[in-house]
Amino acid sequence: MTSQDTGTASFWHRLLDTRLTRRSALGGAAATAAAVTLPLTISEAEAVNNGGPSSVDPKTVRPQTVAPFRAIPSGNADALTLPAGFRYQVLAPWGEVFTDAGREIGFNHDYIGFFPIDLLEGGQSSTDALLTINHEYVNALFVGGDTKNRTPGQIRAEMEAMGVSVVRVRKEGGKWAIVPDPRNRRIDALTDIELTGPARGSAAVKGATMVKGTVGNCSGGQTPWGTLLTCEENVDGYTKAWAGSGYEAMHQGWVTEIDPFDPRSTPKKRTAMGRFRHENVAVTVAADGRVVGYMGDDMQDSCVYKFVSRGKYNKGDRAANLTLLEDGDLYVANFGTGSWVLLDYDRNKKLQEAKGADGKALFASQADVLADARASALAVGGTPVDRPEDIEIHPRTGEVYVALTNNSKHGNYFGQIIKFREAGDDWTAQTFLWEVFAVGGPQSGFASPDNLVFDPYGNLWMVTDNSDLSTNPIKGFHGNNAMFFFPTEGPNAGRAYRFAIGPVDAEMTGPVWSPDGKTLFVSIQHPGEDSESLDKLRSTFAAKAGTNIPRPTLVAIEGFPGWRA
Repeated sequence: MTSQDTGTASFWHRLLDTRLTRRSALGGAAATAAAVTLPLTISEAEAVNNGGPSSVDPKTVRPQTVAPFRAIPSGNADALTLPAGFRYQVLAPWGEVFTDAGREIGFNHDYIGFFPIDLLEGGQSSTDALLTINHEYVNALFVGGDTKNRTPGQIRAEMEAMGVSVVRVRKEGGKWAIVPDPRNRRIDALTDIELTGPARGSAAVKGATMVKGTVGNCSGGQTPWGTLLTCEENVDGYTKAWAGSGYEAMHQGWVTEIDPFDPRSTPKKRTAMGRFRHENVAVTVAADGRVVGYMGDDMQDSCVYKFVSRGKYNKGDRAANLTLLEDGDLYVANFGTGSWVLLDYDRNKKLQEAKGADGKALFASQADVLADARASALAVGGTPVDRPEDIEIHPRTGEVYVALTNNSKHGNYFGQIIKFREAGDDWTAQTFLWEVFAVGGPQSGFASPDNLVFDPYGNLWMVTDNSDLSTNPIKGFHGNNAMFFFPTEGPNAGRAYRFAIGPVDAEMTGPVWSPDGKTLFVSIQHPGEDSESLDKLRSTFAAKAGTNIPRPTLVAIEGFPGWRA
């Protein structure tokens, strides 16, 4: 097949090269200088933007055109480094007991969901909330295990350290703290979870309707009806590592929906949304009421997906909304044609005709199509792209932004951020137009974009995923993994301003804002991960008193003026 027909990686790179905008191709030293210095103070920047975020309606205000802080240069310190005027607090670190049953916060924090405690009553509390924290995987060195010869006890400890923590937090006296609450709970790799949708009970999942656990919990999303969508990413490797535990890889790799407000509720895996290395789900409601979710498959030469529910969202009927993700259509993006290709066995003949290298049919049912969505996507012409990680929707324009982290297979070591607009500004549309928003590299100051988050102004914030900083000399300009701010409109659109720098070996992941815009919650994942031993630690970040062992944790960053009075 030709690249034009299939949307292969070579075609993708030719388009990337030819569609660079002037702002995405800022030149050399000038761009680097712009990324580390800023001529405006916070108050001056607010004045430029119609009075600042504390006095504006986020639906009508223009976004910032410059960063509302003085950007900082790259660094390598074993610390969380922020611009002048900002501060942070360590909150909910690994190992802290937070439930009446004595359960501890899990390991390697990732996505954070912020659910105002009064959300179901129509409120938007910014100082009292249920936080959901994903726990992606464990580092055996710090957990105290042997990665080569796992004992049954170690396997169980690893299973219990993954999954999701639901934690009530409250701000009192200027500080955040965990609050005892019956809704505080852990969902881990041993929790009973129900399968829903087309793959439920099928041969593709070995007939299962109930399965054990959720693992590889990377990023996620929040629904309009107040539930968490936790995304299962790197799940296949545990079949060997957890041999004898009953772990089934085909029962993982889905999107799992959790109701943080009901501790008795059973989490549900939404098989209609497909099985692949899920990074996150960006959820929105289309004009006709259908729910739309955008997803990326975090792997080199993998695809971008869209799920459209068949049922419609009803703001006044939460019980009905809790079933919306059971049924719907899954699509894969073809960036060569700017179109969405339906992944439905009965309605797409290509899926019925698809054959493997052995000449045998790849799929026999919709359950098969969903259980191997990656193979299905490639069979119908989905475009393989450069590690699609986080996807988020601009709150003002409705444009969809995609972080393409990198792809060493094709020489794309720095990654890029693209954006697309659906035809007619309809999220259920069959076609879209895309362009490059920002390109990583020394000229822009960042590399390997990962999680994205918009503030209500429509400004984009991004954290990086450079797992090879200590071994890759071409990324020497970057320093530790960091967080960047991007204006999305105006003359500086697409320009990166470094806001924060993480500790040694750490990623900053899962950023989320409080509704008033005054607190930014961010996870500090795997600090000191490359340490050889407990005697040669590369980081001691967030270590518990009396020990030097670094701890993954959530941090609450403050110093923002907020956008509501």
